[in-house]
Amino acid sequence: MLHFLIIDVLLFFDKNYKLISTKYIGGFYKMKIIYILFLIVSITFSESYNMQLLSYMPFGQDCSDITGFYQDEREFAVIGLQNGAAFVDITDPYNPFEIDRIDGSNSIWRDLKYWDRHVYIGTEAEDGIKIVSVDDPDNPILVNTITDMLSSHNIYVDTDGYLYVVGSDVYDVWIYSLEDPSNPELVGTWNTEYCHDIEVYNNKLYCAGIYTGNFHIVDVSDKSNPITLASHFTGIDGISTHDVAVTEDEQYLFTGDENLGGHIKAWDISDYNNINLVDEYITPNGAEHTSHNLYVRPGTNFLIISYYADGTRAVDISDPTNLEEIAYYDMSDIEGLYVSNWGTYAYLPSGNIISSDIEQGLFVFELGGVSILHDEIQDIDDLQIPYVYFSANVESFDGEVENVTLHYSLDNNNWNDTAMFDNANNGEYSATMTFDQSNIIVYYYITASNNLGQSSQYPQIDDYVSFNYGDLADILIQDFENEHNWYVESSASAGIWELGIPNGSFEQSVIVQTDADHTEDGEKCFITGNDPVDTNSPGQADVDGGETVLYSDIYNLSDYNDVLLTYWRWYTNNLGNNPGSDVWNVQISSNSDNWIDLEYTTASLNEWHEKRFVLSEYIELTNSVQFRFIASDMFNDGDNGSGGSLVEAAVDDFKLEIIGYDYIIGDLNLDSETNILDVVILVNIIVGELIPSDLQLDASDLNGDGFVDVIDVVSLVNIVLGDN
Repeated sequence: MLHFLIIDVLLFFDKNYKLISTKYIGGFYKMKIIYILFLIVSITFSESYNMQLLSYMPFGQDCSDITGFYQDEREFAVIGLQNGAAFVDITDPYNPFEIDRIDGSNSIWRDLKYWDRHVYIGTEAEDGIKIVSVDDPDNPILVNTITDMLSSHNIYVDTDGYLYVVGSDVYDVWIYSLEDPSNPELVGTWNTEYCHDIEVYNNKLYCAGIYTGNFHIVDVSDKSNPITLASHFTGIDGISTHDVAVTEDEQYLFTGDENLGGHIKAWDISDYNNINLVDEYITPNGAEHTSHNLYVRPGTNFLIISYYADGTRAVDISDPTNLEEIAYYDMSDIEGLYVSNWGTYAYLPSGNIISSDIEQGLFVFELGGVSILHDEIQDIDDLQIPYVYFSANVESFDGEVENVTLHYSLDNNNWNDTAMFDNANNGEYSATMTFDQSNIIVYYYITASNNLGQSSQYPQIDDYVSFNYGDLADILIQDFENEHNWYVESSASAGIWELGIPNGSFEQSVIVQTDADHTEDGEKCFITGNDPVDTNSPGQADVDGGETVLYSDIYNLSDYNDVLLTYWRWYTNNLGNNPGSDVWNVQISSNSDNWIDLEYTTASLNEWHEKRFVLSEYIELTNSVQFRFIASDMFNDGDNGSGGSLVEAAVDDFKLEIIGYDYIIGDLNLDSETNILDVVILVNIIVGELIPSDLQLDASDLNGDGFVDVIDVVSLVNIVLGDN
C-alpha cells in the first residue's frame, strides 16, 4: 500500500545555508525562488609575489638546513636530510639533479657550510662535524670528522676561513682554523651563553641567545681570547632570539624571534652603549606563525628570511627604520610553528635563492619575474548563472606583462586555453567561461609572461587546481553522527583511533588535537586517543609505539565511471621531541588486499583540512573498494634522538560523489537503473522521510509537470513494470 501526503513546503539550502529554492510537493504547482550566486573572484593571498619558482626537488623524507656554493663555474646546493645530506647540481636552475648523498645518523637537525672545496655538516645526532671533500664535485667524499663534541645545533664559516660550532656540549662556541680544510685545528672557545645561531663578520661574532632573549656582540680578532663587546635584551624572555644578521656597514643588526607571533627586529647598533630598536617586521599571517633564519644578501639592500609556514620572504632594508616586504614565496598551505621553510641560501653568483622546505625538499627561486595572484574558484553548486568568472592579478617586477592565459580541462586529459584580458588596465586579468556539461570537475591553471621572456604559472608547484561544477550526485555521506561499519586495528600502545566528541589538547599554546568535530551541527568524529577532560596533557593521549589504522566500510563502486572522494582530516606531528618525524598515510584498495597511497606525508596541519581525490586515477572501481587512515609513531623513546613527535589525527565528513553523472528519469538511487528501490525512495521523498538531492529531485518529476506527487509514483511503477 502506497502512502502519501501533501507537504506544504520544503526549503533547500546549499552548504553555506543560502536559500536555493522552495518547492511545493503534492500540490498543483511548484514555486522556485533562486538564490543568485555571483561568481566574482577577489584577489587575496596567493603563493608568491615577485619571486618565481624555477624548480624544486623532493627527497622522500624531511629536510633541514641548506647551503650552496660556486665552484668550477658551477652552482651547487647541499641540503640536510633526516639520514644525511644531499648534494645537488643547480647550475641549470630549471633542471637540478642530485649528485650523491653523505649518510648520517637519524636527525631532523642538520646545518651545513662550505669552505675551500669542502662541506662541513653538523647535526644534533652524535655524529660530530663531518668533513666532505668536494674537490671533485661530482664525487663528494667523507674525509674526516671533528669529534671534540658529539652534537651541535649550528655551524658557521667566516670569510677568513674559521669554523664556528654552536649549540654543542661543553662550550657555547668552538672556533677552528680551516687552514687545512680537511684537518681543522681548535684555536679558541667562548663560554658565556648558549648560542643558538651566529654570524661572524669583520672579526665580530653576533650571537643569538635563544633561551634568554639576548643577543651578544663578541670580538674574535684573537680567536684564543674572544671578548664580549655588548649584550642586549630583545624584549622577549624564553624561546625567542633565534638568529641574527648584520648589515655590511655593521650599523644595524636584525634578529628573528622563534616563537608564536615572533617578529623580525631591526636594531641600531652604531653605539654599543645605546642600542635601539628602530623597526619591526611581521608577515600578514605572522601572529599565527614564526620566523626561523635570516640573511643579508651581499651587495643588496635585501634581507632574505626563511619564515617557516610563511615561506621565503624578501624585505627591503635600505631604510632599516622602515622595513618593507618586496617579495615572497609561500611553499605550502601547511600551518603551524615548525613547518615548511627551514633555511635559505642567498649568496649564489647567479642571484638565485635556494630554500629547504621541511616536508617538500629543495626549492630554487628567482627574485623578480612575473607574479600571479589568484583566489581559487570554489565548488559551484548553483548553476543559475551560466558562466564562471576567472580573475587574476598579474604584475611584472621588470618589463611589461604581455600574455596571460587560462588553461582548462573537464577530464584532466584534453586541455584548452583562452586568453585573459586586462579590461580595466589595472593588472587584473579575467576570462569568462561557460561549460556545456555539469556535475563535473573543472581543472585549470593560469600562465603569464612578460616582454623579457620571463614567465610564471599558478599554481607553481602543482600542475593545476580544480573545482566541482554542478551538484555531484552523492553515493555516501558519512559524518559519524550515526551508525557506521568502520573499524580499527592498531599496534600502537596509545592514541588508538576512537569515535567520540573531541576534548582537544594544547602544547605551548598551540592546539595539538582538535577540540571540535568538522560537521556543521555535529559532535562526533574519529580521533586518535581522546585527551581526558581538563588534563590538557597532549602527551597522554597521542599515538605512541606503533601505528593505529582506521578502516572504512567496503563500497560497491563498480556501477560508476568515476567517483570523487572527499574527507576532512586533522593531523599534527610538529611538536614534541622530534617534530615532523612521523607519517600520516591514507590508502585505497579495490580488493582489500593491495593498498595504494592517496596521502603519504610528514606535513603537519593543526586545523581541519579538506582532501579530494578522483578515484579512477588510483584504482579500478570495483565492488570492493575500501579506505584506511594510518597515524604512526615512528620515532620512539630509546631510539637515536630519543622520543617522537606529538602525533594526533582526526577524520570527519567522508563523502563519495559521482562525477559526470547524467540522471535517468526515475533513477533515484543513481545506480543507472529503475526498479522497485527507486519507487521506495520516491515514496519516502513524498512523505517527508527523505530529503533528496537536487539530482534526485530532477529525476523524481517523471511526468514533467513541475511538481512531485503520487502521479509520479504511478508513472515510475509503470516504468518498472514495463508498461511505459
